[in-house]
Amino acid sequence: MTKTREKDTETDEKKSSTAEFVGGTADARAYRRRSVLWPAKLKVGRHDFDCQIWNMSLGGARVRLDMPLKEGVDVVLSIVGRGDIPAAVRWSEDSATGLEFKVSVEEVRVMFMDRLQTLGLEMPVA
Repeated sequence: MTKTREKDTETDEKKSSTAEFVGGTADARAYRRRSVLWPAKLKVGRHDFDCQIWNMSLGGARVRLDMPLKEGVDVVLSIVGRGDIPAAVRWSEDSATGLEFKVSVEEVRVMFMDRLQTLGLEMPVA
């Protein structure tokens, strides 16, 4: 297989799989993120916490939450009018928490289909 074809295959696999951070840091993301200020709920186990989404991408979100969460904890981000998105905590600092969605990019696209272009979330970062 040629290097170009290998790269295309890797890109296709990346698009169809659950999005993840690239490069191992919170700033290196596979998808564009957009600033938003949306109220939401974060479900942690049997508990629901009010939070605010500060920014999001097809692969995750940064939320404001008045309590720290341990890295790796499974949560569900519940957005009014959009539904629930299973996620995992990737980092938590002060009142900010970084979430990585545990669903495919396509599932997130469907949830926000009517706003993809407005949010600038329709294309992966080049």
